[in-house]
Amino acid sequence: MNESTPKVFISYSWTVQKRVVELATRLVFNGIDVILDVWDLKAGHDKYAFMEQSVNDPSVNKVLIVCDKAYAEKADARQGGVGDETVIISPEIYGKMNQEKFIPLAFDADESGNAYIPHYLKSRIYFDFTTEDNRYEVEYEKLLRNLYEMPQFKKPTLGPKPEWLENDAVDLSPIRDVIKQLRGCTGFLQSKTDYLVCHAIDLFIETSKMFVLPDNKPKNESLLKVIDQTRSFRDVFMDFCESFFYSNLSFAYTICSLFERLYNALHTERIAPNGYIISNDLSDFMLWELFICATALLLHLEKFSDLHDMLTHTYFLNQDNHNDYAEASHYFKFYKSIRLLEEECKPKSTQPSLYTLQGDILTRRERKPILTKESISNADLILYQMGQPLGLGNTRWDYWFPITYCYHCRESQEIWRKMKSREQCQKMFPLFGVKTIEELKEKIRQTSINDRMRYSNDHFSRALDIQDSIMVEEIGSLN
Repeated sequence: MNESTPKVFISYSWTVQKRVVELATRLVFNGIDVILDVWDLKAGHDKYAFMEQSVNDPSVNKVLIVCDKAYAEKADARQGGVGDETVIISPEIYGKMNQEKFIPLAFDADESGNAYIPHYLKSRIYFDFTTEDNRYEVEYEKLLRNLYEMPQFKKPTLGPKPEWLENDAVDLSPIRDVIKQLRGCTGFLQSKTDYLVCHAIDLFIETSKMFVLPDNKPKNESLLKVIDQTRSFRDVFMDFCESFFYSNLSFAYTICSLFERLYNALHTERIAPNGYIISNDLSDFMLWELFICATALLLHLEKFSDLHDMLTHTYFLNQDNHNDYAEASHYFKFYKSIRLLEEECKPKSTQPSLYTLQGDILTRRERKPILTKESISNADLILYQMGQPLGLGNTRWDYWFPITYCYHCRESQEIWRKMKSREQCQKMFPLFGVKTIEELKEKIRQTSINDRMRYSNDHFSRALDIQDSIMVEEIGSLN
């Protein structure tokens, strides 16, 4: 961006002088220093020297060439003052000067709507001021942005090479292709949308089975390597989830079905490809991460009704790899502590004193702006906290332990603090399945602070509970 005041010279035909003065005046009011003959060419001055000096003045950032029918005809015929001005400008355009310095402004058009532009400017992109309607204002803003070097569309900062190019040990392109089609499904036949969703789920199931541990390396080393490779699978899953809201499709039932089928597909006795072994540790990490990330997305988009449905859904899940009998379960089943990571991988890592290697891996797999260390740990905490108000968990061993709580650096959570506002309470009703503030208060009363929700070697903190962020009597106390 040019920090100095932009300075322009306007070349035009006197046939549109009134309109040019109006434009120049507006530009001056918007901070543009305008050189214009009616203001700056005094009696006794040489008009040709004035033109040449203005065009070649290094302090002039842009030369605005106002083109109407008279200007174009005289310039093409090299007649009159415009012809002389063209003689001065055209060599500079074709010569050594910065090509971006000369900007045509179309002020007139023929019966077919074609702007009158002199031949020597025909190839240049121009600003269209041929009408006095809304288009004029749009073009004026574009011109102003050009003069201030603040375009509406900026080239984004060059990013890094996509990690999935390196980590796609499994081909994810078929899923990516279906997701692209889903994102374009707005207004399409429901039958086509249903087919694409079903096809995507089938692809997720089959693709998930391809992530296996090679048996030519120690299991702990293999697990870390393949977990790293599953990040691309996680990212494609997030794209799939986001496509529902982009295309205004129903989310909760489909995602719940996907989680159920993924769990059962990965927890069924199956034969791996030659040279590979099946690992529940890997599939447990994958499902645990996907559920947390789906929660983080719904929290980010404030889709509280969908989150409620995902948390209260009854999942029919296989109880072990050798028995395909599915029992009714709730979302706590997707929580898994990976002992191999904590007991074998962590002691050999560069940070053996971490509270949790599993949590450290998860929170480092950011995908901004939605998946950050803070949003991941916050989602993990909320999955723990929502168990009590939703009436889930009947034993002291039936719970969601928020493995990443130690990465939540705040003493309270904004989502609960904001429930002091009645408006925020109303937004939160769908998450708790209530319709009034009193019902919401009752749900929070059912929660309690659990001092056991901590690591055995963490003597200073524990996982936050809802009432660490807000007291029941504060709920809905503000307008």
